[in-house]
Amino acid sequence: MNEAGAEPERDQERELEALLELSRRGRLKLERLHEVLTTPGHFGTGATPSTVVYRENKLKLLRLLDESGKPREGRPPVLFVPAPVSRYFILDLLPGRSFAGYVAAAGFDVYVADFGTPSREDRFADLEYYVEGLVRRCVRTVSALTGEDQIGIVGYCLGGTLSLLYSALYPKTVRRLVLLTTSVDGDVEGGIPWVAHRMGLAGESYDNPRLVPAAEVKSWFEMLAPGSNSTIGRVSDLWDRLDDAPERLREVRTMASWVDDVVPAPGRLLAELYRKLGPGANGLMKGRATVGERAVDLTAVRMPVLSVSAEKDTIAPPEGVDAVRSIVPHAEIVRLPGGHVGIVAGRAAPALWKRTVEFLGEGRRDA
Repeated sequence: MNEAGAEPERDQERELEALLELSRRGRLKLERLHEVLTTPGHFGTGATPSTVVYRENKLKLLRLLDESGKPREGRPPVLFVPAPVSRYFILDLLPGRSFAGYVAAAGFDVYVADFGTPSREDRFADLEYYVEGLVRRCVRTVSALTGEDQIGIVGYCLGGTLSLLYSALYPKTVRRLVLLTTSVDGDVEGGIPWVAHRMGLAGESYDNPRLVPAAEVKSWFEMLAPGSNSTIGRVSDLWDRLDDAPERLREVRTMASWVDDVVPAPGRLLAELYRKLGPGANGLMKGRATVGERAVDLTAVRMPVLSVSAEKDTIAPPEGVDAVRSIVPHAEIVRLPGGHVGIVAGRAAPALWKRTVEFLGEGRRDA
């Protein structure tokens, strides 16, 4: 065979070798994806050592411990309040990726409310149960343990709503308040109330509520961001990150595990949130919010307030979060890059952690 005839044959061989190599790499990547998906992350518990200092029904109030396993006594107390429809450990995800742990290491006596998993008997739980009941007793416990009449509160998502309502009812017990991705404007398009309204999912019976299954609650989140919040979206994200360092993959996998682990929701709580704070009613913005039979006077919120929104948040749209300036004019408004989860535990989270520590520490009395 002459040289001219051999060249096309060599080209075909090179193309075949390239295809075989591509196939081999694809197979290895699929094997790696399977390994990542089937290897549990740090999942279901917080990363920082803690002790339970109060229990009530499903609630456990955790006190974070230092490296020697002892409480950080004498330090300014801070209570983290997560959303009651998700696991608390997004606030204490992994060693080196823990918001609560970062605040504790910065010199605070940190407590985290773990609301647990609601069951059928909890379907009647409402705003009064959470605000006047659980959050109030958590604050009382922290104050009793520390001897402090006022504490810092950090509320995340719906936990921020509970924290804001509590702070309006009991302002003398709150030194500083941080609201993270907490939407206060129920008329802003986007977010869970808007989805509930558009999809006809807001008809929860107040008088005869059900326990809303976790799968249904999760579907609401997926409606808000079909790409990033769906299972397919998260697997696609993992595929794109398979060449990342193992530590980074572990973070992504653990965050995905948290997103998947939505808990059931008390039907009465959802019905009340929609009817009082959702589209149309918009109780916070219109000054008509109530907890039980008590009217909520937001002008009582005179303590320093920091409100943080996320630019790409589809669960608590930043416009609805930043609207807090209309009802708490002195609030500091900060908008950071990232989404609803990433702002708390993702790569950009340290910016939030740092600003929170600065805010909580302003004017504090060091031990």
